[in-house]
Amino acid sequence: MRPSSIAVGVPCYDEAARIPALGRRLAALRPAPGALLAVDDGSRDATAAALRREGFEVLVHETNRGLGVARNTLWRRADELGLQAIAFLDADVLPPVDYLERVCALLADPDVAGVGGRNLDRAPQGRVDAWRARFWAQELGPTPRLDAPMAVGACATYRLSALRDVGGFNPAFRTNGEDVEIGRRMRRQGLTLRYDPSLVVEHTRTDRPADLLRACYRHCRDGMRATVAVPGEAPGPPSLTLGMARKAVRAPLAALVRRRDPKEALLGAAACSAGLAGYAAGWLRPRGRR
Repeated sequence: MRPSSIAVGVPCYDEAARIPALGRRLAALRPAPGALLAVDDGSRDATAAALRREGFEVLVHETNRGLGVARNTLWRRADELGLQAIAFLDADVLPPVDYLERVCALLADPDVAGVGGRNLDRAPQGRVDAWRARFWAQELGPTPRLDAPMAVGACATYRLSALRDVGGFNPAFRTNGEDVEIGRRMRRQGLTLRYDPSLVVEHTRTDRPADLLRACYRHCRDGMRATVAVPGEAPGPPSLTLGMARKAVRAPLAALVRRRDPKEALLGAAACSAGLAGYAAGWLRPRGRR
């Protein structure tokens, strides 16, 4: 597979401020992708205009239809263009200039349906972002995985044939969890996902405390919904909840003992509590079943 056979696809909702930096980085990709696609998913700002200025083909949803639908719109357009794969990137990430070349190397094995990497905060701006970088990184850890359970949505590439095989993303997942859910379905159908921790994109998001709590709640709620919707794959609901309970103890203790920062400890306790509440909501009201 060559980069010219891969579309870059970016789902967007109210992302006008972030588009210029992303556009500059994508323009520097070497080799270049076969297509540069974006969905403006009912944005209330000038996202569509910003995307067009950066050279994207913009697919517009007149109303906000959610992340699962936006990803489906993107990969189906790439399929119409006769391409072989789509590299999804979030609007708040910056890939390295050799990103597509490295993705192609990982997809050289025809048995690999998709590949993913790490979305890391390289230069967190303040206490909230530093906490997210330490305790809530979007990754599967430091070890390569030849049969990964999922690919983190912020930097996930899939063969279009694999997306056709599983029927695309579940539209019930509007803000989070669509990557977990499709990964579990792919695994159930015998498809292989590969995780390479050296494939890193830079997370440029800056959060306020309320943003972090909301993100932790939604991430855990929809991740749990995906787990319940596609049973039979580890980890299950009990192990996920236990892992979050451990983090709820470990994160505040680290702030108090190592950094002597009671404000960070309070932030960590609140964020992990939001995550536990999200797990409870997702477990008790799963939804998302196809």
